Amino acid sequence: MTTYTDNRLLAAGLVGGTLSRHHGNMRDITVQNGVYTQLDIPPQKILHFHQTHSDTIVPILSDDDAAHVAAAPEQDADAWLVTVSGWGVAIQTADCVPLFLFDENGRAFALAHCGWRGVVNRLPFKTATALKKTGKCGKIFGWLGPHIQVCCFEVQEDVAAQFLPTSLHRKNGKIFVNLNLEIISQLKEAGLNPLDIKTPYYCTCGDEKNFFSWRRDHVRQNLLSFIYKP
Repeated sequence: MTTYTDNRLLAAGLVGGTLSRHHGNMRDITVQNGVYTQLDIPPQKILHFHQTHSDTIVPILSDDDAAHVAAAPEQDADAWLVTVSGWGVAIQTADCVPLFLFDENGRAFALAHCGWRGVVNRLPFKTATALKKTGKCGKIFGWLGPHIQVCCFEVQEDVAAQFLPTSLHRKNGKIFVNLNLEIISQLKEAGLNPLDIKTPYYCTCGDEKNFFSWRRDHVRQNLLSFIYKP
């Protein structure tokens, strides 16, 4: 199973990462459940929401919180915050950034769906701040899963104006956004050490072999990112 992950996540006792496109279109819940079964994760223990490119964070701070979310219709949100064992959370992406944040001991973790609108709404900063406020975190690590990179994320002036100038790359009259730099800036503002944030260069748009990409293909096919705490 091809999973892009961070060894620090695994060392913290968590299971998770971003799957390559070879596992299928994760818009199909039966495909997702097949993945969890292969990993010996009970599919009913993975929580889902309806992504809307917002700054809404869903806290799962108790088993009751988890059970309530599992039983209710999917709510609109774009980030998870978890401090309980025996549950996991998932998001889907097709160019957006899957942002993994986790305590070094696995006591608390967050997973955020960071499209450019979510980043502009400061979802990375808000998620990291909420994670710190749980009081269960020592050092917090950050990892950015596969997403569209600066090589392919061309935008117009109206979008570019919403980002820090340091996150923009201008070349041959075109403007490109570096989401990595923008997110690192927000996480640093939230108190994370930039040395603890990893941004591997996996470009969903540029690597057709391994990733789905909405910008490249304009087809609704999604990758899965998840974190599960046994």
